[in-house]
Amino acid sequence: MNKFNQVRKQKNADDEKAEMFADTMDMIARERAVLRLFSGNKSLQVYNLPHAVSLINKQLEHEYDDMIKNMASEELNILHDGIKVLIYLWEYQNDNSIYLRTELHHPENFSDYQDYIKHLLRLSKLETTIKALANFKN
Repeated sequence: MNKFNQVRKQKNADDEKAEMFADTMDMIARERAVLRLFSGNKSLQVYNLPHAVSLINKQLEHEYDDMIKNMASEELNILHDGIKVLIYLWEYQNDNSIYLRTELHHPENFSDYQDYIKHLLRLSKLETTIKALANFKN
């Protein structure tokens, strides 16, 4: 019975990490969509709220398609490795040095992983951070 519980716990942990990975890839697509939508401008002219939502959704759909169809395997491997490191650093954030916590924008200040990656997204640093962390994989 003890082995069964261990296997169940491991499966649940694996499922949680897979969900964290998928959430991070989704946020990367959102970051890319916003950056492309604004194209370096500080504002975007829209007619009304539904028009803004429509523009964002179209660009996001384009980014999802582009990531699925056109992402090179090398880039996908880099993102995969970086996300694995980010998740590891999130899980063991108390073991991180103060310098690393500063560079990662203080993950200890967030209640959950979703809030943390949304913070990185708002800073437009999610994909950059993940690609930098890919260099530190074990």
